[in-house]
Amino acid sequence: MHFEALPPKNTMQKKLIIDIIYSNMSSIFLKKTIQTLLILVAIISFQNNHAFGQTAGLNQQNTIDVSVSPSNPRAGENITLEVSSYSINIDAAKITWYVDGVNKEEGVGQKNLTIKAKDNGQSTIVRVVAETTNGTIVETSKTIIPGGVDIIVEPTSYTPPFYKGKPIFVNQGTMRIVAVPDIFINGEKVSSKNLIFKWTKDDIVLPQDINTGNDSIIINGSVPIRDIDIDVAVSDFSGNTVAEASKIISAGSPKILFYEDSPLYGILLNKAIVGSYYLGGREEVDIMAKPYFFNIENKNNNVDYKWSMNGNPVSLSGKKNELVLKQTNTGLKGTAGISLDVNNLARIFQFASADFDVSFGQ
Repeated sequence: MHFEALPPKNTMQKKLIIDIIYSNMSSIFLKKTIQTLLILVAIISFQNNHAFGQTAGLNQQNTIDVSVSPSNPRAGENITLEVSSYSINIDAAKITWYVDGVNKEEGVGQKNLTIKAKDNGQSTIVRVVAETTNGTIVETSKTIIPGGVDIIVEPTSYTPPFYKGKPIFVNQGTMRIVAVPDIFINGEKVSSKNLIFKWTKDDIVLPQDINTGNDSIIINGSVPIRDIDIDVAVSDFSGNTVAEASKIISAGSPKILFYEDSPLYGILLNKAIVGSYYLGGREEVDIMAKPYFFNIENKNNNVDYKWSMNGNPVSLSGKKNELVLKQTNTGLKGTAGISLDVNNLARIFQFASADFDVSFGQ
């Protein structure tokens, strides 16, 4: 027979009691730990919500805003300022406007103020103080620094040598448009290369180089023929718009002028033939036609000239834009009508017609 030694009965009871106590203690500790964590989470959440509520209330209580129209004023331009608020009854509040520290306007519901912009680069500080019916005082300020940008149109159309006028933009023409900014930052005038230019043509943003200094663009006239609306917005490196400008460009029409080509003095560009020309008793005179404002690289090869006399086509043996007038019998007197049609072969909407009368005989 085999006998296994067992611990005394009292010892087994003690061990069982210890295990039960340890198990209960572990359960109680775990519960206490969970309860402590829940209490901490609740306290933190309450504090955050309370702090958020205080901050939100403070922001709402102290929020007023001033809008400026136009947003980017030019020098000497009238500026309209308006105060608004979503947190206080601005219509019932007493509003006081200060311009460069001087009280300009005050009164209940005085939400608007009109001032005149200073010269470019000179700042104006506008401060607005609103006092509500319960005595709460809220204020804000706005610094206005006028700046400007001018749009210069440079048509690339043809003009004869020594022409003192400015070329004009014509149908289907090409032009270079330049933005000339007058912007001051921190009291110093900013160069174009340190600004960003956003160009828009007829409400369509034009592709541009991501680099700065793109202060000019090349524009071609559209078909069908219509006015071209050009806008430019000038921004600094931070992306803040500092100036804006727009221009509507209307297309003109090319024209033709006639000149005498003197064998002694050359083309007499100082005196155009308009209306009539007196040939007198001279046997031969060269008449030169000059096309103004056509967009042509080569005025002879890309342009078609069609001369006519008294309605009949004239065949040319020399230059396309030159007509030689000859009279074999100087004893005859009369008048002949000379006309010319010019067409740009590359741009079909560029054409012009002109005519004059020639009186011959003595």
